[in-house]
Amino acid sequence: MKLLILCTALVTCAPLLRAETIPWESHVNQEANRLGHRNMIVVADSAYPVQTGKGVKVVSTGADHLTVVKAVLAAIRSAPGVRPLVALDKEFAHLPEEHAKSAAALRKSMLEILPRENLREELHETLLKEVNTTAESYEVIVFKTTGTTAYSSVFFTLDCGYWSAEAEQALRKRMEKDH
Repeated sequence: MKLLILCTALVTCAPLLRAETIPWESHVNQEANRLGHRNMIVVADSAYPVQTGKGVKVVSTGADHLTVVKAVLAAIRSAPGVRPLVALDKEFAHLPEEHAKSAAALRKSMLEILPRENLREELHETLLKEVNTTAESYEVIVFKTTGTTAYSSVFFTLDCGYWSAEAEQALRKRMEKDH
């Protein structure tokens, strides 16, 4: 009888014990709309480390790298409050094909879709330090892909979508002048 009660309880409660999961695409859209100026979204290859800092959240997508880059970029562009400032690993431009098959094709495809006006390239270690520094005060979301090309991560720092750097500079000059 006790076994019957236990089995009934497990069958009844099992759905309540499952972790809530949402498709990664929905997660991308939710995060792009939730996050704001100074937050970061990283699209990382499959070897990207899971960081232990309190401000870093990793989501495994199980999806192709370029597919996730496109989805994240589209989600950021559709969010009214933010725009992307993009960084790539400097090493990515120098990968030899004999060690990283298809790296040149992936890079070409990524450069065709990423906004060139806000794109910079930094050493991988520098970008990881930026992630850690950002995570001290702001949230960083890492969407980990199935990609297997070294140094192909894309680092999106979110900037204000309705206030440009030029507008900020003009405001600061005006404030300086008014004092």
